[in-house]
Amino acid sequence: MDPPPPPPTYTLTATSISYSKSPSTFLFKPCSSTPPTSILTNVSLSAFPSQILAIVGPSGAGKSTLLDILSARTSPTSGSLLLNSIPINPSSFRKLSAYVPQHDACLPLLTVAETFAFSAALLNPECIVSALLRDLRLSHLSHVRLAHGLSGGERRRVSIGLSLLHDPAVLLLDEPTSGLDSASALSVMQTLRSVTDTRRRTVVLSIHQPSFKILSTIDRFLLLRSGAVVHHGDVSSLESFLLSNGFTVPPQLNPLEFAMEILSDLQPPDSQSEQEPEKSIESISPPPIEHKIRSGSSRIHEITLLSFRFWKIIYRTKQLLVTNTLQALGVGMVLGTIYINIGLDKSGIEKRLGLFAFTLTFLLSSTTETLPIFINERPILLREASSGVYRLSSYLIANTLVFIPYLLAIAIVYSASVYFLVGLCLTWQAFAFFVLVIWTIVLMANSFVLFLSSVAPNYIAGTSLLTLLLAGFFLFSGYFISSDRLPKFWAFMHFLSMYKYALDALLINEYSCLATTCLIWYDQGSKACMINGGDFLEKRGLEEGQRWRNVYVMIGFFVAYRILCLMVLIRRVSRSKK
Repeated sequence: MDPPPPPPTYTLTATSISYSKSPSTFLFKPCSSTPPTSILTNVSLSAFPSQILAIVGPSGAGKSTLLDILSARTSPTSGSLLLNSIPINPSSFRKLSAYVPQHDACLPLLTVAETFAFSAALLNPECIVSALLRDLRLSHLSHVRLAHGLSGGERRRVSIGLSLLHDPAVLLLDEPTSGLDSASALSVMQTLRSVTDTRRRTVVLSIHQPSFKILSTIDRFLLLRSGAVVHHGDVSSLESFLLSNGFTVPPQLNPLEFAMEILSDLQPPDSQSEQEPEKSIESISPPPIEHKIRSGSSRIHEITLLSFRFWKIIYRTKQLLVTNTLQALGVGMVLGTIYINIGLDKSGIEKRLGLFAFTLTFLLSSTTETLPIFINERPILLREASSGVYRLSSYLIANTLVFIPYLLAIAIVYSASVYFLVGLCLTWQAFAFFVLVIWTIVLMANSFVLFLSSVAPNYIAGTSLLTLLLAGFFLFSGYFISSDRLPKFWAFMHFLSMYKYALDALLINEYSCLATTCLIWYDQGSKACMINGGDFLEKRGLEEGQRWRNVYVMIGFFVAYRILCLMVLIRRVSRSKK
């Protein structure tokens, strides 16, 4: 039996890459035109298979910008990118390459093995996770959660390993040794060296100033100064370049360290052609790029795996579980004892309205603790979605499927603890509808928080925005001032208020049960009824027929906020690809 053909290899070439950034004009265009800031100037390079190309330079030299351009996440102002002498298609290139950012972004409550198993199930089901962990020297940490127990170097190797799951042809890394001690940095570079040699992959990385041991793992360098190439080649060509500039490398320093020290005194060559090694024979006949692009998983498969991951994260978030349960139970018991045996009189009407209003305020504001969870997960979501691990819609569907039963349990706990103590309508139909309304309220609030977490830049801005909007919704709910007394230019806010429909649904459910029950008599001894439950609903402009309409509107809010969240996330992913 013939052995399988070797995997295709790719040579990445950049020719005359320049990039400049125009000054931003937020509201007004400045009177004097400011020229754009030049970040990269006429940069050319080649990255070959089975080799590591390191982009080296001081801070502000343009390393990260160049890496963003090479990963097809930023378009250059001028110049061209070629893959095996074929112009790069950004969408296709992102699928056959992998980009590892400088900051690690992984779900902290999953173990190392679970993190790899989840990604492998979506990206490469044939991948043997245990073998990959062994190659990355992470086998002894397979059952350790990412939140604790991992060093910086081990976290970086996890990020590199995740990027290797779909066997990328080109691997690009933004400062993989940044913030690590010398031993951890060397371990990361040795891992990359092993990947490069065994899988014959093309590796491009940025690095600030490599040590002598790290230098031995790198094949070629691109030395940058203020966005321009000073040298492009291997260590021996760098030594020759330094000699041609009249400098001799001292014995206590490696050539690259010495070049970094005297970088401002070095004169870049007029042409880089003599520094470019000849292209390897295997890159002359480029294989077709399309066959490297993996086919995506089915939507059902994605939703199943994401739902399982959501359940596992929620189960391990003990603070969220305990806080939500104790909040629902504790607040329900406190309200139940405050409004115990609420009665059927004038004070009972006022107490019911106060009870329902506080219930809405509590339920809609109690979901704010999920805001930091969603915001912290957002970078991971955007990275995985932009890399094609799964669809954004699958993520939101899985999120919905997990939170629907979870929030139903919270709604039952709260309803059972407050409903019977207060003495609301004692029929199973009324109690079931009360639970349904409470459930719909928390679902609507969860969807609203999810939408805000996709919009807000950080937790502080998200909390401020959430507080402001909830206060506005409560103000226009009809509790403080009825809709017919609102100024006409504020009338639309009454119908956009989530509180309005929830409050109306609770009032209709309670007073429809008391439609023929007298609540206020003309006088103590008289048997003439002044107001019954039906009269109360009529005075508020409510009727029994609106019961389900309010529920449908709240479900509409729940769906609408999730659709808005999906649109914002799609926009964020598309911007990250430009």
